[in-house]
Amino acid sequence: MAEKKIELSIIIVNWNGAEFVGKCLKSVFESKFNKPWEVIVIDNNSSDKSVEIIKQFPQVIAIENKENVGFGAANNQALKQATGKFVFLLNPDTQIFPDSMEKLVKKIEEEEKIAIVAPQLVNENGSLQKEIGHFPGLVDSILVLLKLHRLPFFKDLVYPKVDYSQEQEAEHLMGSALLIRSEVLNSVGVFDEHFFLWFEETDLEKRIKDAGWKLIYYPQVRVVHLLSKSIKQVSPLKRQLMWSKSLGIYFRKHKSLVEQILLLPFIILGLIIAGSMSLKNIFSK
Repeated sequence: MAEKKIELSIIIVNWNGAEFVGKCLKSVFESKFNKPWEVIVIDNNSSDKSVEIIKQFPQVIAIENKENVGFGAANNQALKQATGKFVFLLNPDTQIFPDSMEKLVKKIEEEEKIAIVAPQLVNENGSLQKEIGHFPGLVDSILVLLKLHRLPFFKDLVYPKVDYSQEQEAEHLMGSALLIRSEVLNSVGVFDEHFFLWFEETDLEKRIKDAGWKLIYYPQVRVVHLLSKSIKQVSPLKRQLMWSKSLGIYFRKHKSLVEQILLLPFIILGLIIAGSMSLKNIFSK
């Protein structure tokens, strides 16, 4: 008897997510999806009880890394094993609803040029998360580096005004829950492993858009996202170092030399700001 073809591969990259990865997997396995599917979880050398929790789900194809290889590289490990027509990249700090996968797959199948479908991301209390954005530019990147994007006037320069109740084609979508057509990854390539964390999905989406595919925001499906729970375990300075390094890689790939040079002093200033915040946290304890 011929093996059933896998329709959907769900990929979860976990790092120290013992607090929430079990809830994520429980929500996945409570889903209603009437075609063959698989779940692949990559653990990036967690130091908590993540692996024990993941092993409570025998249906999972689990891969335990001996070191934290980064988000993009870990996803690529799973993508090499994934056999689904579609892949659903899911953060471990998310929870989906029973009909989420069925609706997302139905949506992406509506049009051959749709490469990615992203659900509406919400906080635990049901409030919306801003997940639609532009690809990084010089001005908005500087505002974020200087933390000015938190102020009302500058916020509109960084985050586009979007009606999140409406389905729409997007330029950039947050990478917490993305359904991707596997043939697109075969065509444009997988994650660039130079990015350890941050901007890896931005770079991938940029390559996908440049190749003429569509990214669709689909609010008819909601996913609860606990918003960067894992990375908040890392100090502000180390987070800033990783973020700035990834931003620099993105600019080298997609921006002019002039923009790269203009960005550099603000990267340094952003690190100084983050360092002062780290010191403030230490002395306030």
